[in-house]
Amino acid sequence: MDKKKIIITGGLGFLGSAIAKNFFHKYDVVIIDKIEQTDSKVNRLTEYFDHFFYRKMDLAEMSTSDIEWLEDELTSTHLFFHFAAAVGVKSIDKDPKASIIKEYQVNMALLPMLAKNKTRTIFASTSEVYGNKEDCKEDQELSIGTPDILRWGYACNKLMTEFLIRSYDVPHTIIRLFNVTGKNQSASQGMVLPKMIQDAKEKNRIYVYNQGKQTRAFCHVDDFVNSIDSIVHSDLFHNQIVNIGNDENKISILELAYKVKELISPNAEIELKDYHEEYSNESEDIFKRSPDTTKLKQVYTPSIGIDEIILSFKDE
Repeated sequence: MDKKKIIITGGLGFLGSAIAKNFFHKYDVVIIDKIEQTDSKVNRLTEYFDHFFYRKMDLAEMSTSDIEWLEDELTSTHLFFHFAAAVGVKSIDKDPKASIIKEYQVNMALLPMLAKNKTRTIFASTSEVYGNKEDCKEDQELSIGTPDILRWGYACNKLMTEFLIRSYDVPHTIIRLFNVTGKNQSASQGMVLPKMIQDAKEKNRIYVYNQGKQTRAFCHVDDFVNSIDSIVHSDLFHNQIVNIGNDENKISILELAYKVKELISPNAEIELKDYHEEYSNESEDIFKRSPDTTKLKQVYTPSIGIDEIILSFKDE
């Protein structure tokens, strides 16, 4: 019997590729990404490409042939994983206007197609829609930062996409992600833990912004994949929002730095820096962020602890 087909946008990125690698034995996998298949960032996927169909395509700038191809593909698609987006504080800080405009362009092109075909969509939103809050719950009121700081446009765009998915009546599950990390995640995009570990290894120094009192809750990529698998194969969460993260791994950034020092590079120095030494005035740090995962735990409970997450980077 033929396998059902799934499409993953942003499928060469850290999260999209994790989904592809873990789902290809269950589904026929189609990857859409604007990155070249041979790019050094995605060489880790080379061994799997016999299992995927890959199409290089920018969803914000689709040609006529791209649109025709995608419309045809959607007629036989079982699940559509929408993970294409600007990723990481560094990327957004570098060109916040472009990330805002691109997301808008993608929505206007893509969502009518998904609505027309009634394609069940798993949309990767962000924990940033909660602003500065801990124990974030899916049904709480949200408050995003000021438009004077363009960095908040990323969260605003993600939230608008959530509204648009509902407005177009696209069958969906919206997942709000809390600091998913693990081996092979790039440090270049400003992800906290990969950057700390890279600096500890290469510079014998770990940088912490301000006083390091910011809190995060880190989730291993394997727990993320298992969460997705459990959500997809349950009968729950249709047309709902679900947090994905690990509430047991809440930690301050300074405490995280000391753990990286202990487990990865004991001789590394911890250095405090002003946030705006690294990021522009169009960016702003988030001081508190952790999930309430009561909903997720109806189908899956993340179990990989913070020490194991850090150690997963050790042999990179």
